[in-house]
Amino acid sequence: MSPFRGRAMSVHKPSAAWIREEFLRFFEGRGHQRVPSSSLIPAQDPTLLFTNAGMNQFKDVFLGREERPYRRAASVQKCMRVSGKHNDLEQVGRTPRHHTFFEMLGNFSFGDYFKKEAIEFAWDLMTRVYGIPKDRLWVTVFRDDDDARVIWKRNVGIAEERVAGLGEKDNFWSMGDTGPCGPCSEIHIDMKRACPEGRRDCNPGHDCGRFMELWNLVFMQFDRQPDGALKPLAKTGVDTGMGLERIASVLQGVESNYETDLFQPIVEEAGRIARRDGGWNPDSPHEEDRVALHVIADHVRAMTFLISDGVVPSNEGRGYVLRRIIRRAIRFGRYLGIERPFLCDLSATVINIMGRDAGPYVAPHPELLAHATLVAETARREEERFAQTLAVGLAKVETLAQGLRADGKTQISGADAFRLYDTFGLPLDLIKDVAHGTHLTVDEPGFEKAMEEQRERSRKGMKETASTVPAVASRLPARQTLFTGYETTLVEDARVLALVRGDALVEELKAGEEGQAMLDRTPFYAEGGGQVGDTGFLTSSSGVAFVRDTRAPLPGLNLHLVEMREGRLRVGDPVRAEVDRQRREAVMRSHDATHLLHAALRDVVGLHVKQAGSLVSPDRFRFDFSHYTALSDDILAEVEDEVNDVIRQDLPIRSSVMPIDEALRRGALAFFGDKYGDVVRVVEVPGFSMELCGGTHAATTGSIGLFKIDQERGIAAGVRRIEALAGGQALREARQDKAIIESVQSALNVERPKVHEALQRLLDQNRALQREIDRLKINIAAGGPGRAEEDIKDVAGVKVLVRGPQEGLDKDAVRALVDRSRQRLPSGVIVQWAVRDDRVTVTTSVSRDLIPPLHAGDIVKELARLFDGRGGGKPDMAEAGGRSPGDLSAARDRTLEIVERFIRKVGAAR
Repeated sequence: MSPFRGRAMSVHKPSAAWIREEFLRFFEGRGHQRVPSSSLIPAQDPTLLFTNAGMNQFKDVFLGREERPYRRAASVQKCMRVSGKHNDLEQVGRTPRHHTFFEMLGNFSFGDYFKKEAIEFAWDLMTRVYGIPKDRLWVTVFRDDDDARVIWKRNVGIAEERVAGLGEKDNFWSMGDTGPCGPCSEIHIDMKRACPEGRRDCNPGHDCGRFMELWNLVFMQFDRQPDGALKPLAKTGVDTGMGLERIASVLQGVESNYETDLFQPIVEEAGRIARRDGGWNPDSPHEEDRVALHVIADHVRAMTFLISDGVVPSNEGRGYVLRRIIRRAIRFGRYLGIERPFLCDLSATVINIMGRDAGPYVAPHPELLAHATLVAETARREEERFAQTLAVGLAKVETLAQGLRADGKTQISGADAFRLYDTFGLPLDLIKDVAHGTHLTVDEPGFEKAMEEQRERSRKGMKETASTVPAVASRLPARQTLFTGYETTLVEDARVLALVRGDALVEELKAGEEGQAMLDRTPFYAEGGGQVGDTGFLTSSSGVAFVRDTRAPLPGLNLHLVEMREGRLRVGDPVRAEVDRQRREAVMRSHDATHLLHAALRDVVGLHVKQAGSLVSPDRFRFDFSHYTALSDDILAEVEDEVNDVIRQDLPIRSSVMPIDEALRRGALAFFGDKYGDVVRVVEVPGFSMELCGGTHAATTGSIGLFKIDQERGIAAGVRRIEALAGGQALREARQDKAIIESVQSALNVERPKVHEALQRLLDQNRALQREIDRLKINIAAGGPGRAEEDIKDVAGVKVLVRGPQEGLDKDAVRALVDRSRQRLPSGVIVQWAVRDDRVTVTTSVSRDLIPPLHAGDIVKELARLFDGRGGGKPDMAEAGGRSPGDLSAARDRTLEIVERFIRKVGAAR
């Protein structure tokens, strides 16, 4: 297929599926291993929020920490870029090339080929396979990289004037402040054939829009030292990256990525929904309409992939990014007139494009189809939640505007605008629209300052997270620890390779000291995959160390956290390493039960159920999974029964090692956030469960003994958690439950089958009596017909009634008392104090004829300061609460003074 005919495209445009497959086939034919995309959630890399480049999954290979059975690789990697130097979310949809989610085509060399082959491969693919005319392509090189310049000219034959030498900012890549780095060479396409500014020396370094970068070839050949010096690497490497969306726009002959077959079906479906639901006119000339459709198309792709990979909307980290993306898409949907949830429906279009086979091409991301229900339901719930939040947020803007106008102010502060944005998800332009309608402006510089402060906090948080990998780890011996814990819990002749105290390498640890020990081989399982680390003892001829935990800060680097009980432990000492076997067996029972629980949930609840996290300990375990509603008692009982049935069958638990491709082909489940090599360990209960798992397991399901679900609850939108017990702990818990039931049975003096009925009857009686008590208290507090009138004061023409504090009234009773007072005082301000269980409540009511300028929420917030409480509410009714200071008489006495201050401040005298 030759897509180019001069500047025009052929009739048959190459599909994105063809572009992907031809890329992978090209490199497979040149000895490269086709490697599947890793998750958008980086595995064991706390420095990254999202996978943002093809090389992320190969980082440890480039650093020499991980060995792969191949030295050449090619992949099509899912990527997310939403902040920092790589992307500005506000630009997405407004330019033809900015995206949140994208696919990165890349080929890699780990100590194999270098510049010559990388350059020749790239040129061959671009010109021969993709058919791009040679005279349309320009290249850049690092200005000091004479080798690359010579290869481009001599080996490839590109003209001198189309090779531009640029500086370190543009053409030198670094993994960080120190470590692997090197020059890069970029391939650009000439989009316009002439410089828009008329420069004769125009080249890809001239930012005029004439050239577009297509492919970046990074040549890792140096190790940057702390002093900035560049030391040659023992093994050079190649890391390349080309955005699929960009190359698709070129090969399909369109001006914008949004016009390619990766986006166009989504844009068209979004437009169809807008026409149907919002009355949007597709012939509208407004540029903002096009922007809205592009934002929606981009963001629904990102949303679909993030949810599929296990991210759920939340207020922090990855979940916060997902929530922002969803809400931004909703805002642009509302701009087009779409008021109902629609992203949940639009996700199906994304899945049709990316999750299904397309003719002869297999689905690039089949996991999407498996998680279609989860994606749609999570999106729908988030859209519904935001609709509620938006209503509250807009009311907050109105309230804020009223208060500012009452104070004679004309501007919403940057801090207030950012709070509305951050807490309620209101975009700045929506805040500005509401403000404009109330004759106010918004402090935009102040808003941007608050936004930048939040970004800085986020960056700081990421740095602190990244620092959790001990700095000393890079100075430990390069060899890996041999783990023998699958076969045994005892190694008689392990050897101490290194000792750490604090952040320093030491030669010995003495009695009473704590530190970390690295052994040449160990039976101790390091915390990972949800399973807690082993405990036990290290014993040498000169000392005894208690191992209180085992961790692996880097793959293959097992560190034993030790407390020296006796003598001393030295580097080089032979030691007896013995795991606490009883604890290990309890952990294995929990881990086995976790696998069975996962399989049972998928069988009973649905195949959309996907592990979202776990903690496997000896006493109990928890299992987080993707699902959007609470599980009923009947469903939980069915799951529990199924697991216990498999336990009673005493089925074998088999562990085997195989290539990851074979494991996935056989149906083994893999989980987001876990990092897998090319050879994996598979744990299988034949006919029931098969998972990739590096944890320790028993020989048969019967060794679990008993499985019992303790509780099920939601922990985030679209994520549920089950806490459960296995083995002896499950039996002990069942006995405790039985003892509690027998105690209640005895107290109620009924037979066991009637315990629930008797208890419900008792609770109903108690509620009825409490209602009667509250009614009597309200009557007493309200007094006779003339009492309220005696307490009413006239303040600058406004009637004010202050009551209380009443003892023992709950919130409902207080509201009922206030409602009764409102009947007696139809125009005025009412303040009701109440105390119950060491908690004080103050409720304020303002009649509607005084709104505005009076606001019950403003008054109650000021009253709350009298007892260090918190609260707020609507203009006509608000309440605040807090811990009772004891004597409320002083606070009660100041109430009238505070209300009077508000009345006089706003000039509300009638």
